[in-house]
Amino acid sequence: MPTTPSPGPRRLAQPGPELLLSCLERPRPEEVHVLLLGLDGLAAALAVRLLRCGVLGLNVNDPGPVTAADLWTGAYRPEDVGRARDAVLRGRLRRLDPRCAPVSAPELFPGALLPGTVVVHSVERPAPGSRPGPGTREPEAWAGLDPRHPLVSVHHDDGALLRWPTVPWAHRPCPDCVQATLGGRHEERHGGRPGGPPAGAPDAVLAVWAAPAHAEGVAVRLAVEVLAVALESLCGGDLRGRDHEAGVRHGPGHATLFTPPWPDEVSRLRIDRHRCLCGLGQE
Repeated sequence: MPTTPSPGPRRLAQPGPELLLSCLERPRPEEVHVLLLGLDGLAAALAVRLLRCGVLGLNVNDPGPVTAADLWTGAYRPEDVGRARDAVLRGRLRRLDPRCAPVSAPELFPGALLPGTVVVHSVERPAPGSRPGPGTREPEAWAGLDPRHPLVSVHHDDGALLRWPTVPWAHRPCPDCVQATLGGRHEERHGGRPGGPPAGAPDAVLAVWAAPAHAEGVAVRLAVEVLAVALESLCGGDLRGRDHEAGVRHGPGHATLFTPPWPDEVSRLRIDRHRCLCGLGQE
């Protein structure tokens, strides 16, 4: 009597293109584990969308308070302002799916030897002269993560969002790398003028007006990219030198910049890791 194959993809030792295609079955909910570090409105919306895609292993971490700026994506509510982001999000995820038991404990996250693990780091770049926000600091527990974990990192800057190429956690970009990569982007996009379009211009009005829709669109795209990284790990793939963006694989030499108001219109920035030593061996 024929046996029924067990659901979920099998991890392959040295998969070829044909084997990778043959193993792509929908993973079981318990097979994927996502650690989220930094829970601004975008990262919280990403967690909600991952849950709706069937990811139950969510480890959410950010003790900072919910702010009014976090409300745009709908992951938080006005009455949540001032409360700890991770506590609010844990309650929201449990209400959305009682099977989900989210925790806020990076030290409990599985090691990278377990396939299907992904780290998401959302960093809010502070304005010049301001104090760093919760997402910009790296607590000791974060630095102690398995250095082999695949990392999807996003960096907020002046209304835009920079998606760094997927790299192992040990090769995450430092603030100097991100700043160098973002350097000059305003001049390139706006004919040498710093900043965006003048206040009151139609483009500027549309960008502000559509900001919630733009953030939701980016969260949806990031959710698909995180799932793609997890699936490749489950199928025994190697993420070094590759990335997932809009279904296209490419080298690690560029980051993706999302600028409101159009979530499907992105620009590519060549990454600059030459101001510090963390980029050694990454080019």
